[in-house]
Amino acid sequence: MIAYHGSTVQGLSILKPFANPVSYLDYAAVYLTSYKPLAAIYIWNKPYKWMNYGFADDGLPIYTESFPNALKEFYKDVSGAIYTCDGDFKYDPNAKIKIAVVSKNYVVVKETDIIQDCYSRIIEYEEQGLLHINRYETLTEQKRESERRMILSAINHHKLLQGSHPMTPFVKEKFPDIWEEARRIENECNN
Repeated sequence: MIAYHGSTVQGLSILKPFANPVSYLDYAAVYLTSYKPLAAIYIWNKPYKWMNYGFADDGLPIYTESFPNALKEFYKDVSGAIYTCDGDFKYDPNAKIKIAVVSKNYVVVKETDIIQDCYSRIIEYEEQGLLHINRYETLTEQKRESERRMILSAINHHKLLQGSHPMTPFVKEKFPDIWEEARRIENECNN
């Protein structure tokens, strides 16, 4: 099976399994996707993950901006590589990613696609009809409410109000109203 791995690290010839503390898997693995455009979204250079995507009715990945110009802010001038690999990869439903596959073993890289600007590549994929982007400005009120609930859930799940998570400054800056709402809810629960 052909699968892809996106990374900011270039020049790899072997991908090594790693234990990801924010993964739903309880074992070390190499994470790959069976869909190359999705691998571009994983070329990430922040100390936290905020990969807000799902899948549209047509089965294609759909990236949703949680704030204006989120895609550009996260991916502009970020370089990396998409590694093409061929192997006996397994789907693990516990990963909770629809088209993710994993390997518990080292994975040999078959081909490397160097990406100078991840934002430009993601836009190319959108223009080619290979993925969708929900820009913040076009979100319906219903979708914005869904985003608000997702952000509140992330604040709670990652215990961001305690302040030690790398995502805390980002969430406080980008979503101050939701941050204050989470604080109010926490205060009400503690009283």
